[in-house]
Amino acid sequence: MINHKGKKIDYIEHGEGPAILFIPGSFSTPSAWSAVQKLMPPNYRFISTSLCGYGSTEELRSTDNYGMHNLIDVIEAVVAKIGQPVHLVGHSFGGMVALASALSDRFKILSITTFEANPITLIDAYRHRHLFAETIKIKDEFEAAFNAQNKDAARIIIDFWGGDGSFASMPNSVQQYCRQTAYNNVLDWYTALSFRAKAGDYAKLSMPVLLVRGAHANTQMVQITKTLQTCIPNQCSVIISNAAHFLITSHAAECAHVLVDFLNGYNIR
Repeated sequence: MINHKGKKIDYIEHGEGPAILFIPGSFSTPSAWSAVQKLMPPNYRFISTSLCGYGSTEELRSTDNYGMHNLIDVIEAVVAKIGQPVHLVGHSFGGMVALASALSDRFKILSITTFEANPITLIDAYRHRHLFAETIKIKDEFEAAFNAQNKDAARIIIDFWGGDGSFASMPNSVQQYCRQTAYNNVLDWYTALSFRAKAGDYAKLSMPVLLVRGAHANTQMVQITKTLQTCIPNQCSVIISNAAHFLITSHAAECAHVLVDFLNGYNIR
């Protein structure tokens, strides 16, 4: 655990070697990466954190202050604690934060790997505004359900990204955690929609980037990934067979394999 501006931030570390910072997505804690980390070789320094309002990381945002800078501040504080350049690995909203951190150019990043990163506003400017509009409709439905105190409001978001039945298939403890952190996900949507990086911004990224998605990703995720592929100059992409949005837990072995291959292939040390 570390402190930033009087707020607690999750910090879990083990191993020695090149530093890999794992960023979980919405409704998630460092445990989301446990299976992937256990399947990787031990010659890395593994660091995990949580984003605002999840795990032990306190919420820095409000409905009046929800900009991406709040999340980048968390990552910057963790990187300062690490004390060396890092490989960033992010899932879903954590992948968006990883990309936003790179675009901020506030600290040294050796590489980025994203598993279904979802910077949704990117497709609003890429002739796929019907997909963006559909996403906003889902977000509004979720927020209305939350404001109406629907205890399963989170199901709307979980099933949107993961497919129908994803929420119902989760363990009861995970469902309960999603219920408890639904407000933080409302803020995640505010943050995501305020993050308006464009194709030209991503084109400035110089570090190697690996974009990973599941073969059963929803239509929005497929298009987001395709758009990132066209924007980022030094990128490669992998599709995980039979996987959907929550691939880092459902297909941990495959995710660990592509991550290690990427790091070894670029010899990023």
